[in-house]
Amino acid sequence: MTEIESFFILRSLEKLATKKDLKKAVKKIMSAISDFATAQNAFFDRMEVAKTGITADLVELKRLILELQNSPGVITPEDQALLDALQTRANVMAANVETLDAMTPPVVPTA
Repeated sequence: MTEIESFFILRSLEKLATKKDLKKAVKKIMSAISDFATAQNAFFDRMEVAKTGITADLVELKRLILELQNSPGVITPEDQALLDALQTRANVMAANVETLDAMTPPVVPTA
């Protein structure tokens, strides 16, 4: 049974909670808030890392596409290597987006 539940049970039994009971309840609530804030900030940091990776992937894809577009004539072995690199980078980017999408934020504490 949590401190909060104990507090409300005491009240429901028409016993008054003591100052000590109230301090314990407040400490428990503040601890839960602090723990959640820490977990949420860690989650935001993970999201920022994933977002930065996706941004770098987009920059690289744009560079490879521009290089390929500036290649005149028929597809050369170098062009094919660029196409292969584009495909590989697109697959990496898709995996990064899926990782970002799969991230689950921390659960909000309940009383």
